[in-house]
Amino acid sequence: MIMTAGLLEPPFDRLLNTLASRGERLVVGTDALPAGSEPVTLAVGAGAFVFDFAGLVRALGSRPFRVLVLSRLGAHPDTKAPALQRLWRLEEHVRKGGAPTLTLRLAPLLGRESPLWRKLASRPALPRSGRQLLNPVLETDALETLTRALADSQPWSGWYEVAGPEVWSLAELAQLAARSGAAPGGRWEPELDELAEHRLAEAEPWMHRFAITPGRIDSLAGVLA
Repeated sequence: MIMTAGLLEPPFDRLLNTLASRGERLVVGTDALPAGSEPVTLAVGAGAFVFDFAGLVRALGSRPFRVLVLSRLGAHPDTKAPALQRLWRLEEHVRKGGAPTLTLRLAPLLGRESPLWRKLASRPALPRSGRQLLNPVLETDALETLTRALADSQPWSGWYEVAGPEVWSLAELAQLAARSGAAPGGRWEPELDELAEHRLAEAEPWMHRFAITPGRIDSLAGVLA
């Protein structure tokens, strides 16, 4: 069972709702917890609520629980993006709580209906002429990571960058999305100030930990060789 303390921001809400549509029980707040001693995965991430980790732990009582921190690539104490600063503080706050914790820092998520893919398909103006280098990951791979993590009975620990091994420039991604025939629209996810903070990621630890072979980004445009 997954519990959130409140509404989460995209893409975290979308990922958890997809898991719920596939059969995972998802509840919001301790008041919604069913009676019993079923173990709980407490999922936390950026959202419009005041986070009281100690209060949540007290409310869970004797239930066994673990914590899934949904963060984003670029979370760091020295980042210039306010949203990433908040996520770093959240990561640190939870780590100090001492509970079994798994932190996943998500790269930009791409899928045929993902907001970022549709935004790129609309041929938007790109900062720095699109030279920004990124390690995007397929949204299906992020969902599979969550599925495997939730099914894992081993004690949780550590943090992982859920990021593809391929390096793409923002301009290359925009060209690919435009050729894919995706419906234009969407939105920047994450926002441009966050994308500007991205550095090349370390995909191998994530791939090894969850036995993931990432899908290719160009599969979204049907241009696989």
